[in-house]
Amino acid sequence: MNRFIFLIPILFSLSACYPYIEKTILEIEVTVKDSEGKMVDLAYVVLTTTVKEGKTIKNYKTQYTKNGKAYFDINRSFALNMGLDRKYTWSLCVSKQGYKKQYYSISDKSIFDIHLERLEDPKVNQKCQNNTLRIR
Repeated sequence: MNRFIFLIPILFSLSACYPYIEKTILEIEVTVKDSEGKMVDLAYVVLTTTVKEGKTIKNYKTQYTKNGKAYFDINRSFALNMGLDRKYTWSLCVSKQGYKKQYYSISDKSIFDIHLERLEDPKVNQKCQNNTLRIR
């Protein structure tokens, strides 16, 4: 009986800290076209994951489009609920030399059809933020 009474506070404290799986990156498919509807090859696509958990942390993953398409696979991680309110938000940035850079906030949408506008000067490069980890 004494052992059982000793275990009650331990079990109670552990019940507030339970494991779960959280989605850290959404599954996202991006199609990039120009204003004429032609696929834009080698457009720079940056997926930014922002985690708010007391402080804000940003993670970046990048790809270049192949035949006008880029794909980010879903990523889940094992976490412990320790009473902290962790919130994930995602955004996309798409750029290519000679085109206007574009940003998109992501909620639940996972398929993006992006149309880039040509700039007057084809040498101008409005590159997305690039302190990134490149995935292949």
